[in-house]
Amino acid sequence: MRKRNHVIPVRLNAREVRELNEQVERSGLSREEFMRSLILGTQVHAKPCEHHSELLRKIAGLCNNANQLAHVANASGMASEQSIQEMLRLTKETWHLVKEEW
Repeated sequence: MRKRNHVIPVRLNAREVRELNEQVERSGLSREEFMRSLILGTQVHAKPCEHHSELLRKIAGLCNNANQLAHVANASGMASEQSIQEMLRLTKETWHLVKEEW
């Protein structure tokens, strides 16, 4: 048996259909999922761009390196020049990715 067995036809004009289709496209959801989300009061956000996961990986790597650098600095009282340079390189690379892709 279907969970959703109520069909509610809705009439829209051309502008409304265009706007609905644009919002559905931006959300990455099906039209039905999009409408149900709106009815239930869920905030519908635009789907992440294709570079989003790459950016998150870069930021995670940056945070991981910063954490490792902090552990080394806390244990030895200082960080190596190589560690600092690697951290700066990753930071610049991540910032460049953000500027270019977003």
